[in-house]
Order: sequence, then structure tokens, then C-alpha cells
Amino acid sequence: MTLIVIAMLLVTGASGAFGYFFIYESDDSEVIIADQGDQTQETDDTVDEEPEEPESPPAEDNDTFFRGMKDECFEHGGIERCWKLYVPNETDETQSIPLILDIHGLERNAENQYEMTDMDRIAKENNAIIIYPQGYGNSWNFGACCDPAKDEGIDDIGFIRSLVTYQLDIFPIDSNRVYLTGWSNGCALSQVLANEASDMFAAVACMSMYFIGDKDSSYSPIPVMEIHGFLDPVAIYSHVAATSFFFQQVFWNTGAIQNLYAWKDMNGCSGTFPDRNEESLYYNIQGFTDCTNNAEVALVTIHVGTHNVYSKNDPVSSEPGTQGTVDTAQIAWDFMSKHSK
Repeated sequence: MTLIVIAMLLVTGASGAFGYFFIYESDDSEVIIADQGDQTQETDDTVDEEPEEPESPPAEDNDTFFRGMKDECFEHGGIERCWKLYVPNETDETQSIPLILDIHGLERNAENQYEMTDMDRIAKENNAIIIYPQGYGNSWNFGACCDPAKDEGIDDIGFIRSLVTYQLDIFPIDSNRVYLTGWSNGCALSQVLANEASDMFAAVACMSMYFIGDKDSSYSPIPVMEIHGFLDPVAIYSHVAATSFFFQQVFWNTGAIQNLYAWKDMNGCSGTFPDRNEESLYYNIQGFTDCTNNAEVALVTIHVGTHNVYSKNDPVSSEPGTQGTVDTAQIAWDFMSKHSK
């Protein structure tokens, strides 16, 4: 047995390893060898290796948010609510990034609004992010209208509020520069949002519909522009008291001029007659500029405009737009972008 142990020690030494061997006697005097593995012997003379320096954290990348266009959804009010998001590739996060909401009309959808309004161009040219919300059943409930959203009691005010808050958490958006625009049913909703969520939105400039409702107790004046075709057969430019405005089985005694004066009163504007009067070949702008909170009010009248006052055609109906004679998207942006909270 002694020879065996000596042989093993010689083999181990020859291999260059320093194995631990414990030799002890058992009760029956047999020699037991316990091999603790081929471990490197550590002594007090061993020089500890220098600890590795931790890796430097990666440089912060502020250019990581999504760019492009995509459809998104979340649950609100127990139902799935969706929208189209467009973040231009040119978006510069080192500059102020406004948020624009562009809200579609009745019996239209978010895709139609994107195709028709040219607001994506505005976003691209002005370092803005744009959202096209999708209405329930291609409609919006702004209180007085419209079905099926109104009939189902859909909370569209709450949905739009939540949608803005959601985007503010994701993107470096300037919360003082959140703007509303939209068409027809979407324009009516935009104006109701201006009334009931004036704390969230900096300005509104929308097309072809009026504000229907009463001044909310929380309202703090914000700038409002409405763009309207003089020949609009759906939301008529000016009502006649005997017939008024009939839409979705409801009579509304209002019109584009009446809407201008309604906002003039809500915004505490001075003067009896508009102090802004601009005339061009295809349209004119009237408005009040001396208002509370600098919340000016304006009406743009497209002389030969119908219900679709955008440059492009309505993708759902045969109604043409202005064919480029009036760039309503630019007019709306020029008005909104002057203002912030």
C-alpha cells in the first residue's frame, strides 16, 4: 500500500498539479485515500488576481423611440380602442416635439383621415408626432351626436384624454404643445374636447362642424379655429331659423358664423365685430384676437368649399377637396402652432 501511495504522489507531482490527499486510518487499520480533486493549492504567498474593472455603462441613447407608422390599441371603458401613430423619420428629439390629434368624420375611419388631410406632411415638416384615433363604429360621441358611439354611451372624451397621457409617457412630447384637429364629427368632438379638456390642449383648428353644447365649468379659454366651406351641404354654413340644421334626426340652430360668435363669448373676446379680416382669392379669415389668455378665435371660409375642405378627395365619397387651391392643413397648423400652454 505504501508503494501505491508513493507512486500516486510521483504521478501527481509529474503532472504539475497540486492535489490534496488526506491519509487517515480507519478503525480496521486500512489506509483510505480521499482525493479532493485537481484543485490549485492556495497559500498565504499566493498573489490575488486584480479584480476585473466593471464594464462602463452603455452611453445613453435618446434616439431609441419608434419612428414610422403603426396601428396601436389599448383597453378603455371595457373595450379595445385603437389609433394610427405616425412618427416621421426626421423627428429630432433634441427639439420641442408637438403632438397633433387628427380625428376622422362620421362613417370614416383613421385610415381615411390619414389619406385625406395631409396632416402627416405637416408633422414631417414641423417635427411633430401625429395620432389618428379610431372612433367606435366609425363614429364619435361628443354628447349631442353621433351613433353608434352616442347610442352605446361610449366615453370618447375619456378615451382621447387617456390616449394623450399614454403618448406623453412614451415619447418626449412637449406637453404644452398638444393640438386638436379633425373633420366633421371629429371637428365637433375636437371642440367639445377644447371645452371639457382645456387643461390638456393648447389649441384647436378643425374642419366643417360646430361646437354643440354648453360651456363647461372647468373651461379655461384656449384658441379655436373652425374652417368651413361656404357651400357645405352637410353642416350648412349659416342656418335659417325656420329650418335650422338637421343632422342625425336632431335640429341644431347654429352655423359657421354662429359658431365663431359662440367661441368669442366663451373666450371673453372684446369687440362686436371681428378685428381680424384677411381676404384671398379662394378663402377669407375672420376672427377676434383680443381675448382672455390670448385665446383668439377664427373662422376660415372657403368660398366654393363643400363639406370636404381638404386639398385631397374624400376616399369614401365622390366629393372632391379643394384640389390644392387652399392648403387647409397648413392654415390649421399656422394657427395652432402659434400657441402653447
